[in-house]
Formats: sequence, C-alpha cells, structure tokens
Amino acid sequence: MRIFAFIENKEMQAIKISVNKQLDGYTFSIAPSIREQIRNWFPNSHPANNIFVSYDTKSDFEVYYGKLETFIYPALLGVDNQSDLNKKINEILFVDTQTGNVLHSHKVTK
Repeated sequence: MRIFAFIENKEMQAIKISVNKQLDGYTFSIAPSIREQIRNWFPNSHPANNIFVSYDTKSDFEVYYGKLETFIYPALLGVDNQSDLNKKINEILFVDTQTGNVLHSHKVTK
C-alpha cells in the first residue's frame, strides 16, 4: 500500500493520520503536505494542525457514538462535503507515531 502516493488522476491512495499517545490522551495530526493537498483540492477547506482528545472523552464518546476515528478525520481534514473527499482518496490510516502500527483504517466507499 502506498501512503501519500498520488496517481495520474490526482487521487490519493491513502491519507495517514498520525496518532500520538500521551499521558492524558491522544493527539491526531496530519502532515503539512497533506494539509496543502487538501487545500488545493478544496479551497474552502480548513484542515487542522492537530486535534487532542483525552482518554476519558474518547471512552465516553465511543459508548454513545461509536469509533472516535470516524468523526476525527472529517474534523481534522476540514472538508465539508464528505462525498467530494471520498472521490479523492481510497483509505484513511491512523498510524501510531511511536510504533508505526496502523491502529485503525477506514476504507472510503466510492
């Protein structure tokens, strides 16, 4: 699998979201190159540098709403129209910054 790989039609194979586990929670972030590409594709988007979520918040959230990652990536990428984003990418990977392991993957439905 290629991460950050662009193919001829300007589609991205996968977006990597870095997950940094800290003492009190998780920080989700994307690389500056991904923020730039998102802004190129969607001029009205507002990708965030990072999003922090405490362990307690994550736990409580998942009891009521499901996997947090499903809600983190749209907020982090700052794209309003999810179907437009789905046309540009195939998969979103949440990768542990310390181990390099994929913690969660989200296949995009086209």
